[in-house]
Order: sequence, then C-alpha cells, then structure tokens
Amino acid sequence: MIAGRLTELVMLQRPTVSTDAFGAESTTFADSATVHAEIVWKSGNTGIQVGELFPSGHVEIIIRDAHEVSEKWRAVYDGTVYSVSALEHNRQRGLKRLICDKVNE
Repeated sequence: MIAGRLTELVMLQRPTVSTDAFGAESTTFADSATVHAEIVWKSGNTGIQVGELFPSGHVEIIIRDAHEVSEKWRAVYDGTVYSVSALEHNRQRGLKRLICDKVNE
C-alpha cells in the first residue's frame, strides 16, 4: 500500500432507505466515515437536460481497501457530492478506486 499519496479528505455517506405509512420509499444518506484519499482524475462539462443547463463532473477517488464502501454510496469531496457508480479493487496494494459522478440535486 502506498499511503503517502492519500493527502485529501473525503466523507463517505451510506444510503438508508426508509418507508413511510403509505409505502413510499425515500433514501437518505448518513455520514459513514471521513477517509484519506487520492483524487486521480477529474473532468466535467455542461449538458442540457429538460431545457436547463446542468454541470456534470466525474472523479476517481482512491482509498484504502479496509474502508467499507459500495455502489450507490456517496462521496463528498471539496464540498461537492458524488455518487459512487463503480468500484475497482487492487488487493495487492490494498486500495480501492471509486469511480464517481457528480450529483445534481
């Protein structure tokens, strides 16, 4: 494991699904852990959706393999919320790569 490159802080948020009295489900995100990370790659652009301009962004975050995270979790980096869309494990180095997309709420 090369921990010297993990110089940024990222907050991981776990999704929690709750059901109300009428059966409607809502998803909330609770803070799980603040972890040291390396931000490898970022890109972004602006796209038109339903007649409005929305910024889109992509980032890859590398964290230690010991931290619990899965797809559909969220990662907050530098005040921006990203949704984890895929994970890549590197067991030899003890690291995980989180491939994330920006959340537009």
